[in-house]
Amino acid sequence: MNKLKTMHRTLVAIAVTSVLASALVACGKKVDSGATQVIASVDGQEITVHQMNAILSKASGVAPERLTAVKAEILSALVDQQIAINAAVDKKLDRSPEVVAAIEAAKREILARAAMEQIASAQAQPTDDEAKKYYADNPALFAERRIYNLQEITFPKADIDESALRVAVNNAKSAEDISTWLKQHDIKFAANSGVRGAEQLPLEILPKLAMLKDGQMALHSEGSSYVIMRVNASKSEPVSEAQALPLIKTYLFNQRGVAAIKQFKADVKAKAKIEYFGEFKGGEAALKAKAEEELKAAQQAKAQQEQKAKEDAEAFAKQKAQEQAAAQAAEEERAKARAEARSKSGKEDAGATAQPLNLEKGLKGLK
Repeated sequence: MNKLKTMHRTLVAIAVTSVLASALVACGKKVDSGATQVIASVDGQEITVHQMNAILSKASGVAPERLTAVKAEILSALVDQQIAINAAVDKKLDRSPEVVAAIEAAKREILARAAMEQIASAQAQPTDDEAKKYYADNPALFAERRIYNLQEITFPKADIDESALRVAVNNAKSAEDISTWLKQHDIKFAANSGVRGAEQLPLEILPKLAMLKDGQMALHSEGSSYVIMRVNASKSEPVSEAQALPLIKTYLFNQRGVAAIKQFKADVKAKAKIEYFGEFKGGEAALKAKAEEELKAAQQAKAQQEQKAKEDAEAFAKQKAQEQAAAQAAEEERAKARAEARSKSGKEDAGATAQPLNLEKGLKGLK
């Protein structure tokens, strides 16, 4: 119950925030209470039932027994909002350039979203046959659905020999083998692990993943990156056709909406007269080309810095090795000199001792 209340409060907060721009635009205007069904007034500024209903329409999934409580939350939020709006108007914040720009941006976003929602909602609803076909065409999502315990390794495609990579993947017995191979080739990567249902995975890789047994791995491409997935463990949790059909219909309807919006944008953009000025002269293509050049230059500069850092480190290590070798050679020379000095000193001592002995013998012979 607490989680449900928290969810409703969140929905109320989001919905109230979404009507803030229109409320600011209309601020300072009093409305005929009889015509608009006023439900509250804050220092003469009225709150209408239409505002309440607009927010209620976004708070979907409200149980009948919770409706009155949710209305109370919305009313409280609307009153608090109107108090804040009145304070903003009193301080003439509604005339500040930042607020005017924010209101205009919100208005543009609301209008654009409304147009796209109208296009999406106008699409035909999927039929039962279409939903059943989708169920049959995607066994890995439904009839043969599995829950996967996965290890993932993601890394950029740049400067990678794909054939060598595939050989490494085929020969690897663990994710650690892949990590070692990537490190040996100075390729930066990100490792991740977790438990995911089939519906949480990219649809294009699911058939390949469904063929893997526990302990096996697969390589697939995602944009500018490679992703290696290893199935640590899995378990079967199928979804029946009866359970899946409502979800499939919603998914197919949403997909139709997305496709229709994309087509609409492409068609209108092709017919529209679009001009670009200033630093944006040349349009999107020119900006993308410039961005690619800047990215390439940044990557080259980074590579040069890394190469220089590597060369500096190698030169420093070489210098230190030479210094150590020279110090060792000097120490060896000093040790050799000390040994020779000791040897010479010993011979001189022996000669000095022998001379008195010979003299003594000669004197004895004379006697």
